[in-house]
Amino acid sequence: MRYPKDHKEQIRAKLLAQSGSYAKKHGFAASGVDTLAAAAGLTTGSLYKHFANKTELFTELIRNELGRSERFFGSVPPGDQAAMLEALNRYLGMQHVELPELGCPLPTLAAEVARADDAVRDAFEVGLVQIKDVIQGFTGSESAAWAVIAQNVGAVMIARAVRQAATRQAVLQAAKDASMRYLSESI
Repeated sequence: MRYPKDHKEQIRAKLLAQSGSYAKKHGFAASGVDTLAAAAGLTTGSLYKHFANKTELFTELIRNELGRSERFFGSVPPGDQAAMLEALNRYLGMQHVELPELGCPLPTLAAEVARADDAVRDAFEVGLVQIKDVIQGFTGSESAAWAVIAQNVGAVMIARAVRQAATRQAVLQAAKDASMRYLSESI
């Protein structure tokens, strides 16, 4: 049976998406190559047809996942502060907190990237700066964009770590309020 011309690209995209979701939920370093391949419904051999090793997979996974986050924020029409605030509210929403596999890789994988090799860290930095550039278009300053990113990523991490719903909500609301101040200062 012949495969369509784009079959290899489809399998690679599926592998990146499914292993990315798995890594965001369970961690990348703790996941074996067999597990990451199985998350995409593939064999380890299939994985190695697309990636030379686990580090290359992690590098591409980071590029893919940060690209998704950049497209999420980049889909907000330029200058539409209300729409950006809504996007940040979704980022700080309970669905993102409770379902890390569906969300941004920054709160889940940043600590692992810090321990990874230079290729992974470089891919992470490129993607992070692209997200910062989008946010900066709404805050008006690089410093404010970094602050919005850092506080929102931190808020999601803390909200995931605490048990009490009231504490979780307080952390998320504080980040929403701070984001609103940064966005309103740029108008």
